[in-house]
Amino acid sequence: MKKLAFAFVLVAIVGLLLQNIWMALRISALRGENQIFLATVLGNVAALYPEVDESQVVQALNDTVNLGTGEKLLEKYGIFMSGSGAGGFVGLERQYKLTRMSTNLFAVFLFVCLGLLLFVYFCIRQEKIEKIAAYMEALNRDSYSLEIEDNTDDELSSLRNEVYKLTVFMKEQAARALGQKKALADSVANISHQLKTPLTSITVLVDNLAENTQMDEGTRRRFTGEISRQLSDMSWLVATMLKLSRLEAGVVALERRPCLMKALVENAVQRLETMSELAGVAITTELPENVYLLIDMNWTVEALVNILKNAIEHSLTGGTIEIRGADNDVYSELRITDHGTGITKEEREKLFHRFYRGYTAKEDSVGIGLSLAKEIVEKQNGRISVDSEEKKGTIFSIKLLKL
Repeated sequence: MKKLAFAFVLVAIVGLLLQNIWMALRISALRGENQIFLATVLGNVAALYPEVDESQVVQALNDTVNLGTGEKLLEKYGIFMSGSGAGGFVGLERQYKLTRMSTNLFAVFLFVCLGLLLFVYFCIRQEKIEKIAAYMEALNRDSYSLEIEDNTDDELSSLRNEVYKLTVFMKEQAARALGQKKALADSVANISHQLKTPLTSITVLVDNLAENTQMDEGTRRRFTGEISRQLSDMSWLVATMLKLSRLEAGVVALERRPCLMKALVENAVQRLETMSELAGVAITTELPENVYLLIDMNWTVEALVNILKNAIEHSLTGGTIEIRGADNDVYSELRITDHGTGITKEEREKLFHRFYRGYTAKEDSVGIGLSLAKEIVEKQNGRISVDSEEKKGTIFSIKLLKL
């Protein structure tokens, strides 16, 4: 406002200066024209009436006693229009001064009025800005009540609304970041909790190997084999937990690209060939040709592998796991069917919970594979469901929407 006031005063001064210069030039021109006219009159009078004293002529020109009679005579001969006569030399100069003074006073009055209007306008504007500042302070105190009725159609109200939206967005971002930190912290805590048992087991086995130097070779090999298995399980647990934590925290951006359904299934089945052979379980596929899925290939293979692992673990020796595919205008579907022990209704409700282990789960099962599979599928606009009957088998269904 100080800068604006200084600029306004400067413009007013320059405006008045230019106005006076223009008026001085205009008055000078009018004075010159009047002097030429009067000089012509004096010259003509002196030529026509040489016996008349010059001082009397000049006095007659300055005297306004017979102004009305003179105007009528001049009007009669077309020299002056009615009402436009002059008041003599002194009267003309007085009119010039009065015109300049009145014009300057009017200009000053105009600038003062304009200045007052601008002052009032910026006072109101400053009050609105202070309200916006108070509003932002309220937002910082987590007060998100937006008073719509106070909004007017001006740039400050638009700014107020944008500040509100930006602040809410930043608060949501902060809350999301806090949630991500909590998820990572929970994951670290979960990993620590899950590692206690295998670490304790490894410690006991190592202590036995160190203290019993005369241990027979068969027992030693069994202990070292158990240590190796426990370490592999720990490595898998940490890697899987980190994958799940990264997905939940939004750190991983899934790169969805068109992939053949058959290629996806073949990749997952290939990774489990050894496991299925050792368990005596066959895996069969029945998939449509040339069906493409918009997915992240690597992560979706991870999800499918975890579901197939669960199916193998719950299948009976000599059993079969069937993978069937279907496709329509709304979604593409993969159905994984096993004919194993099945899952109770109570277990189905908790099946995708992290670290949940069913009654029929193997001893070394951790219970995060299906949770990771669900997270991966849902991150790709998909849905995963399960239908099962005890002692008859289980069907996992993965539907990937095309919308």
